[in-house]
Amino acid sequence: MTDAPEILTTERLVLRRPALTDATDIYAYAHDPEVTRYMVWLTHREITESIAFLETCGPRWEAGEEYCWAITITPEDHAIGMIGCRVREYDADFGYVLNRECWGRGYATEAAQAVVTWLKSLSGICRIWATCDTENLASVRVLEKVGLSYEGRLRRSTIRPNVSSTPRDTFVFAWVRDDPATLT
Repeated sequence: MTDAPEILTTERLVLRRPALTDATDIYAYAHDPEVTRYMVWLTHREITESIAFLETCGPRWEAGEEYCWAITITPEDHAIGMIGCRVREYDADFGYVLNRECWGRGYATEAAQAVVTWLKSLSGICRIWATCDTENLASVRVLEKVGLSYEGRLRRSTIRPNVSSTPRDTFVFAWVRDDPATLT
């Protein structure tokens, strides 16, 4: 199990473990169909869905299954989004979501860069990857900016329930450690 940092700090952001008190902030973006369009989870219709999600974050963190951080803008402590990653034996993947009011300001890139930098510091990790819907060009740009390279298209691989009930094409981006001898 990896000891994930409870707080990651960047120039403008603090990424911290989410709390139940974030439910209103989470619901603010999770019920926005434009924000959730390409997510793999359904748009929240009730704040209880946001609370239920938050209730899973602690146990999943403690089990080492998934690490989620609320994205906050300093000095405010309001969650404007969420970023999470799953760390396995030799690889890790990540994903993020951001309130629409905060799009176009570089926050997603800044948060993703913080997580990617931390993941690269883990000596056993030789691959960091992420996927996005082929129509989600904003996420394509974020993944490229944080140093991931386009690897290919997975045909009809992921259901995006807010767009379609059938699997859609997905892009795969990854960073790969060049020297596997550095793995311990």
